[in-house]
Amino acid sequence: MKKRTILLALLFATTGLSPLQAQKKYKAYIVSNSHLDTQWNWDVQTTIDEYLKHTLVRNFYLFQHYPNYVFNFEGGVKYNWIKEYYPLEYELVKKYIKEGRWHISGSSWDANDTNVPSPESFFRNILLGQQFYKQEFGVKSTDIFLPDCFGFSYTLPTIAAHCGLIGFSTQKLQWRHHNMHGKSKMPFNIGLWQGVDGSRIMAALNGKNYVHEWNGGDISQDNDLKNTAKNGANNTAYRYYGAGDRGGSANINSVVSIEKGVKGSGEVEIISATSDQLYKDYLPFDNHPELPVYDGELLMDIHATGCYTSQAAMKLYNRRNEQLGDAAERISVMADYIDGASYPANTLTDAWRRFIWHQFHDDLTGTSLPQAYTYSWNDELISQTQFNDIIRTGVGSLASCLDTRVKGTALIVYNAMAAQRKELAEAYINISKEPAGVQVFDANDKEIPAQLLNWENGKAHIAFSASVAPLSCSVYDVRFGKNNKSSFLKATQNSLENSIYKLTLDTNGDIVSIIDKRSNKELVEQGKAFRLVLLLGNESKEWPAWEIQKRL
Repeated sequence: MKKRTILLALLFATTGLSPLQAQKKYKAYIVSNSHLDTQWNWDVQTTIDEYLKHTLVRNFYLFQHYPNYVFNFEGGVKYNWIKEYYPLEYELVKKYIKEGRWHISGSSWDANDTNVPSPESFFRNILLGQQFYKQEFGVKSTDIFLPDCFGFSYTLPTIAAHCGLIGFSTQKLQWRHHNMHGKSKMPFNIGLWQGVDGSRIMAALNGKNYVHEWNGGDISQDNDLKNTAKNGANNTAYRYYGAGDRGGSANINSVVSIEKGVKGSGEVEIISATSDQLYKDYLPFDNHPELPVYDGELLMDIHATGCYTSQAAMKLYNRRNEQLGDAAERISVMADYIDGASYPANTLTDAWRRFIWHQFHDDLTGTSLPQAYTYSWNDELISQTQFNDIIRTGVGSLASCLDTRVKGTALIVYNAMAAQRKELAEAYINISKEPAGVQVFDANDKEIPAQLLNWENGKAHIAFSASVAPLSCSVYDVRFGKNNKSSFLKATQNSLENSIYKLTLDTNGDIVSIIDKRSNKELVEQGKAFRLVLLLGNESKEWPAWEIQKRL
């Protein structure tokens, strides 16, 4: 009997649990949160001048007075701003990270929207964040931490898994208006989320309110935590608390509740946790068949549907930078390979960092106040200029390998895609006098469709049909002069006509006639019109940029 007592004592010693803790029926991972919207109802200047400073000072105070307090904070760009604007506090952040008190969550350069950006951008967001964390702090994050984001794409678990990440958490699915999984708004509280390629990460989908507060009591006896744990795998809950959306810290009463709960006598074992501790405790996931698996999207139903069209300029600039950034990198590799131009690693990284933090979920989604977008657009356009300069330099260096001996003006077209492309290309070419027309010839001296669009201040704006092989450059010969080819295209203020169709608009801009000239048939019913579809009378007064209220 004495030997058994000794063995039990050794067991509790090796696991770090007291006999009382080991016998508790429920478990709750309590995750602090100081959510800081980089831009929302304020601009980035306010974030740097006020909210970042408050976040630092308030959490430092809690570290000094409450030994069980652990702080979680996401967004590499915010750490970069701390380094630049608050260097003394930055050294303290490094110290607390080493001590395990300040935990880097989220992995990415900023807490990005997961639906609008391309998968390439998502990968880069994580890559840029992880590189910074490794370089500055000697650690890497292991999770996707998105308490406040507007739905989550099917690509997220696949991208996360391929980046070596193991978990994801949120509370935003509670913002769905309707149940989407039986009697619930989410498939489970805690389980595994499977991506498009079968990759899996652990997911905590019911973090509750990320600005939750407690009153200073012993939360090991908290009934809400107990009930949440009952609905989780293995009687376990994952629960946010803290502050948002202006950063800061949890209030003192909440931290006191954590201190009491960790040592408490209630039924719930309280763990003051890092955002990824739950996932680490369940590794390897294959050893836990009790975890439910969800395979599919985790999108919103009404809240956030408006984010796909709000602030359309941001979507345009973001997509253009995604495409230009990829094109710039590919041409730079080619140019470096032929010793034409050195690979511009620093400039590429700078340009990606500048625009990609604007994929933050209140920025790219179009839900920030108007003045914030003066900063967003400025950064987007600077990055576009950087990428364009890199592309121009790269293509220029490749010109030395191409045969540009043509009768007119040599024009090089670059295809950055890994597929054959045939589409309309546009160019501006210097010519002192306004030309009567333009002709364009390919490398085989075959004339291709071309058009002079405009001439102004010594520059001719032309368009032509270009066909370019994958990841390559092609040379075209542009000759100005009289163009004898006639065009079937006719356009007036209210009509558009080619060799097949004639389309007519009324004063409202609606299509009142489409004539198929091949059969001389009218395709629009007499007295009817094809009208633009407009959704009027949106009933969402509180969240007009987020929500499109659908009438059922």
